[in-house]
Formats: sequence, structure tokens, C-alpha cells
Amino acid sequence: MEAALLAGDHVILTGPPGTGKTEIVERVATHLADAYPHLYSGSELTTATADWSTFDTVGGYMPTETNDDNANADLAFTPGIILNRLKDTQTGVQSNEPVIIDELNRADIDKAFGQLFTLLSGQSVQLPFTRNDREIELLTTDNLDDLPAEHQYVVPDSWRIFATMNTYDKTSLYEMSYAFMRRFAFIRVPAPEFTTGDDDTARTELTTEMNAYIDAWDGLDPSDEERDAIGQVWKQTNQAVDDRSIGPAIVRDMLTYVTNRRTSATDDLSERVTEAVISYIFPQLEGVPERKQIITHIAAVDATDTDTLRTAASDMLQVTIDTETES
Repeated sequence: MEAALLAGDHVILTGPPGTGKTEIVERVATHLADAYPHLYSGSELTTATADWSTFDTVGGYMPTETNDDNANADLAFTPGIILNRLKDTQTGVQSNEPVIIDELNRADIDKAFGQLFTLLSGQSVQLPFTRNDREIELLTTDNLDDLPAEHQYVVPDSWRIFATMNTYDKTSLYEMSYAFMRRFAFIRVPAPEFTTGDDDTARTELTTEMNAYIDAWDGLDPSDEERDAIGQVWKQTNQAVDDRSIGPAIVRDMLTYVTNRRTSATDDLSERVTEAVISYIFPQLEGVPERKQIITHIAAVDATDTDTLRTAASDMLQVTIDTETES
């Protein structure tokens, strides 16, 4: 990410769900504001939606407020998410706040970004809106000779867009044009890889991996049995098929559930682990062609209840686990 930023790129993090993409970009944006307060004045996190248009990102005309109920409201240009990161609307003071767009590919990019394509390529652009009879301008620093006027928004060289994209959604949601993609550096955030097999070396490595995460997660204190059971579920999920992994954030959710679901010292671990699988992994498999294969691998974990998984898989995901396949 540092190399991409120094190269002048905007950044998109891609990867499976739960790998910490949003957490990473939030920390980077916070670090930039803390380390370079003379450049950055903060950041803004937003989530893309299918309804986005240039009105949401760039801005558009909105009726102005009036104290006279009988008066006709005037229309005035109201900046959108991006422009609001470049200038304080109330004071008119220029700002420099990187914008973080979560789940970017949920938006129709061409419809949502419009004139911003030109801006992202490092060129100034005029918008089809006016303020005080002057066309709204987005200016690079190279095209600014004096202090910006009220109708001008300056785009600092250091301003960036950070975005995240869940690779599981890329085939079912809006696709990005090559013109848009070439303005970004795509950085992959993969899920951890596990040693195949179930020998002592593989089990030791899995335990070490799980302990490292548990130590980093405040407030979690699972038993060894709980840790090992969820670790095996994670391993079987990620090794079932290629490119269908889940990240550690979902594992944290399952561990939190399993530990908070305890009812007594002798309660059924299998019941709790199975409930966690259904609650947190099954929703990630909706529409996945290989979901039956993934569930079959999970059902092979000793600490799961096959009958419950079979029933839930049929109800929620419309797949049937065969006894012969499980064995």
C-alpha cells in the first residue's frame, strides 16, 4: 500500500470476506492524518450501494431552505461525498480527507462516478452545475494559480480514494470498466493458508496460527477444545475448494459465539460449533456453486453435528449432503 500511495495511485483492497480489508484501509487513513497533519484533515468511511449516482458522489441541485412557507425554494448546488472531502461546505476552507468506500463493486461505477473518471486520471474537470453563475470546477494543484474561488474544489496531489471489494461478490454485482480499474492499484488481502493433512505437524501449525489470532483479539478466552474445533472448521472450509476461503474475522465471530454460548462445564461442544457454522459460514455460501462440497468438508470435522448441518444446508442453501459422500 505504501508503494502504491507513493506511486500516486488510488487503492482497492480485494479478498475473501473477513480478511480485514476495511480495518486495514481505516488504519492507513488514520495513520496518514496522524503522521501528516499538514496534509490530511481526517478521512471518511462510506459504503457503496446499487443506488449510487453522480448525485451521491459528486453532487447536484437541491432546494434551498426558506422561512416563507409560500415562497418557491431556489435550487442550489449541494456537493456529494467526494467533493465534501475537498472543501468544508460551511466555511469554504479547503480540506484533504481521503475517502474510504467499502464494498465498491456494489455500485454501478459508470453511473456513480461520471466526471470523476477525468479527475482520477489527474486532470481538472468542469461539472454541469453552477454556483453564483460560475461552473463548478474540480482543479488539480497544477491548474490553480491563486486561492480557490467559491465554485472551485482543489484536489491535492496527496488525496486518495481507498476502497474494498469482496471477491466473492465480483461475479454477481456490478463490474468495473477497464477505464476505471486502471486508475487504481489492486492489492490482494488473502486468507491464511494452512498445511494440508492431519498429522502432528499440521495440527501444531494450526494451533499456533489460532493462538496468534486469539492473542490479538481482546476479550477472547476459548478452551483448547473450542479453539481446536473452530480451527478445524476454518481449515476444512478454506481447503474444500480453490478461491473460496473465509478470513479470520469470521473465525473470531464463531469463537465469540461458541464461548458465549456455554451453558455449563459439561454442555455439548458439537452443538455450539455447529450453530456457529450455520450462523456465520452458511450465509457466506449463498449462491456459491461449490457450497455442497464445502459443507461436506465441514461435516467431516468431529466437533460438528452432521444431521443438523444436513438439515440446515437443505433449508438455507438448498443442497443435500449424502452420507456416502461424508464417509
